[in-house]
Amino acid sequence: MNSAASPRRTPRFQLIGGRGDATRWRLLGSNNASLGLGTVDYRSGEECVAAVQWLCANLGRSRLELTHDHGIDWRWVLHAGSGPIATASHAYGRRIEAKRGYDRFALAAGEAAESVGDGRITDWRTKYPLPG
Repeated sequence: MNSAASPRRTPRFQLIGGRGDATRWRLLGSNNASLGLGTVDYRSGEECVAAVQWLCANLGRSRLELTHDHGIDWRWVLHAGSGPIATASHAYGRRIEAKRGYDRFALAAGEAAESVGDGRITDWRTKYPLPG
């Protein structure tokens, strides 16, 4: 058995493929579960990273909306300016669960902000490209 402690996994942002050649981001928790997704398609990875940096710096100024889809599912949506910038990765059965999901997202985004500032953001577009 290896006595060296493995490094603690921390929340982190990833770049993922969007529509066409676009790039989006997602936030993964320390357990690799997706906590939230960007809703905007960016033309390049650099633009997407800049958007993540903006999100981390302005999270407290963004507006949270809890939406009820089709009378069944709840989702959180984060707005900045006139449009959505992030949303829940999955639907929740209850409003309170959606709110708690956002709270986990906000906490993890704060923890992941340091790695984004250091330029440590994984680009999954190169590791797992979308089929053409």
